[in-house]
Amino acid sequence: MKLKIAFWVAVLSAFLTGVGHTAGGPMNEDLTPLTAPAQKVVEAGKRGDGEAFLTEARDLLAKAKEFAPSAAQQRIVGKLKIAVAEGKDGKLPEGVQAVEEAMTDMKKSGPPKFGGGT
Repeated sequence: MKLKIAFWVAVLSAFLTGVGHTAGGPMNEDLTPLTAPAQKVVEAGKRGDGEAFLTEARDLLAKAKEFAPSAAQQRIVGKLKIAVAEGKDGKLPEGVQAVEEAMTDMKKSGPPKFGGGT
């Protein structure tokens, strides 16, 4: 009986270790490489160039979708979809605002800032 309990404890421990490792992965994702293309989108929008804004925003959205799914990536993709929709409607100021909001999430990405650290 003790062998059976020890076996199940080992299986459960291995499972929970794997789950904990997978859950912690996306927290360390760095989305700052998206800031330079996002800045191009903002500049095109502020110039009033709708075609360039839409093209750059679609390219940025495609690049953002290539990253591993995480909470930050999903927020950024959602805001970029809004920016593309606003660009299609010709509402460049609203589109620029959505991209700037996405840029704040891009810059926040990185290792979590809790637990003291060294």
